[in-house]
Amino acid sequence: MISLSSIKTSTPQNIGFSLALQADQSLPSSDRIELCEKSIPSLRKGQVLVKMLASPVNPSDLVYLLGKYGLAPNNGAYVGFEGCGIVIDANAGLYGKWLIGKRVAVSAQPGIDGVWAKYAVTKANFCLPVRKSLSDEQASTIIVNPCTSVCMVERAKTLGAKAIVINAAASQVGKGVIRYARMQGIKTIATVRSESNVDVLKKLGADTVLLTSSDNYEGELKKVCKSFKATVLLDSVAAEDTPKVLKAMPNNSTAIVYGRLTETFDPVGGLFSVSDVIFRNIKIEGFWLAKYIGDANPLQVISLSRKVQKLFEQGVFHTDIYASVNFENFPEALDHYAKHKSDGKVILKPND
Repeated sequence: MISLSSIKTSTPQNIGFSLALQADQSLPSSDRIELCEKSIPSLRKGQVLVKMLASPVNPSDLVYLLGKYGLAPNNGAYVGFEGCGIVIDANAGLYGKWLIGKRVAVSAQPGIDGVWAKYAVTKANFCLPVRKSLSDEQASTIIVNPCTSVCMVERAKTLGAKAIVINAAASQVGKGVIRYARMQGIKTIATVRSESNVDVLKKLGADTVLLTSSDNYEGELKKVCKSFKATVLLDSVAAEDTPKVLKAMPNNSTAIVYGRLTETFDPVGGLFSVSDVIFRNIKIEGFWLAKYIGDANPLQVISLSRKVQKLFEQGVFHTDIYASVNFENFPEALDHYAKHKSDGKVILKPND
């Protein structure tokens, strides 16, 4: 890792955290990144240049650092999937010109540099103008987690769910699901590993919160799933948890798998009950926000963005933030987040 004092700060040079692949899976996340300087590339058609203001750490970032994400790791590329910044240049037609000077929520363009850097290059349609009422920190978090929460609850509605189960429910996605599902009249059954999160989620509006370490967890889960007629599981844990929860749910239930928090070296990491799929009509499907946005038309994306930002303004959505840090303090904060995700997000402020 190079020192901050040795890095020139004039553009078109960029500074950011790049991926440093390590074979040892036990190494902390901070050993999988390194601070480096490189030139800002020329903008291709459809791209914009964003001066980054804030970039959060998400569980998907940690999985990517391990080389286990759905996108192949790009050694030496800057990392980080989302953030907030100001568009300072564009090669993207009228929309790109309109974006110049605007503060936007940014999603990284798959296959190129991420956004844990002073500057980021991405597609213009991966930029969503944000309202003045949102702080840089909150605006940097509106894409990955809140949009995922809204999209999955909307999907549960199309599946006719009266109630949903959400595992790892103390996550930012889980909290968003609980809040938004309550607005939609859908009951939530939240499962958590830590007893300290039980009251927190109840206060948020979860109808039932179950501790996975309790002696009668599976019995309690089956009882409440039957009582609430819970037919959708929002699954970010995967591995053994998927078939275990589905076994407690009614016939014709669906698991929507959107992550894999289980510590496993299996690059696939998923399990399901063949018997349940065949005889109980259990279904399993996946959700990846990047694909949703890529497949959606611009009006759908803008509508989703407006809905999420309105929910932030109303206080329905709020991202818990543990710390906002500069380049120097980021590696230590990154390791804290990897161990204590429910404490809140770590936000990188690369231009501070």
